Amino acid sequence: MTNHSVPVSGCEVGHSGKTIIASIYILMCLLGSTLNVLVIYLVVSFKKLRTTSNAFIVNGSVADLLVCAIWIPHEVMLISTGSALAPEIHALSEALLFLGITVSLLSHSLIAANRYVLITKAPATYVSLYQKRNAESMIIASWLLALGCLLPWLVSSRHAQEGCSDLQVGKAFFGRKTSVMSNPNEDVILALTIFAQSAIVLYCYFKIFRRVQISMKRVSILNFQILKNLPYSFPRKDRRLGFYVLTVCGIFLITTQPLLWVLVVGRLKPVPFAHRSTSWMLFCCLFVLNPFLYTWKNEEFRRSFKSVLRGEICRGSAVGLAPVTVNTVAHILPRQNSRRAFIGHME
Repeated sequence: MTNHSVPVSGCEVGHSGKTIIASIYILMCLLGSTLNVLVIYLVVSFKKLRTTSNAFIVNGSVADLLVCAIWIPHEVMLISTGSALAPEIHALSEALLFLGITVSLLSHSLIAANRYVLITKAPATYVSLYQKRNAESMIIASWLLALGCLLPWLVSSRHAQEGCSDLQVGKAFFGRKTSVMSNPNEDVILALTIFAQSAIVLYCYFKIFRRVQISMKRVSILNFQILKNLPYSFPRKDRRLGFYVLTVCGIFLITTQPLLWVLVVGRLKPVPFAHRSTSWMLFCCLFVLNPFLYTWKNEEFRRSFKSVLRGEICRGSAVGLAPVTVNTVAHILPRQNSRRAFIGHME
């Protein structure tokens, strides 16, 4: 069965279309690479950012770099010149693309599950589940699982399709195999991966949102007479957390579901090029938005970034970024209300 879900096809794109696509790719490459490298650099440089939650974010940033810093430049050259590098290099770029996509999606699930346990479960459960060794195992498992999903393409024997040679995405694996993104087996795996990660992300964030709403109702009922005189804006923080959860879910769904639809429908009938290209571009935006999506509400990331701008890298410990001996919020809980501690950790 002919696959109709390949993101770009040179026979369907004119000169102006190539220019627009190449310009968008270049912007994604520069912005995505900068943001992902910045997140990794901040976590490595500042000790207080070295937490379990941030480890999953860094894992996703590394995977996003495979797409933004390695695959996209190769794709821009392919679009601009109509010719690729050596088949071996081209095949490696395509393999890293699929590897980066899979690990990035798995990282979304790890982050969502981490926050779900952090907010909805008892602190002891979080401490026991997200010990350093367990977190490392989860990260390693995400890469091993992605490599396992890549195996069907590596062992396949399909030959490159004849026809239009211009912009033939991922044309060969040592001159014999087709692109990982045009292999039917990998299309199915990618579709199943997107569907599974969407279900996990929606479930975890829906539970978080429900917990936030219940917390708001309890505070309003128990403190309705003194709500205006509370020494802290607890309900407002809960509302901001709920809005943040909805934002994360919304961006994830907007960037992934169009491609999922294209992959599913493309197995049955041809999908118009406009739909394929739009869905793929939206999907690529996810790798650019990930660093901002998971750090813009984190006060420690903002404080660390400001210290970088002020040139205080060498004095990282002097800007309120002390080491954290346990990668959880367990040390915070005895000093204040657990719900406030959770929300402060999230923000």
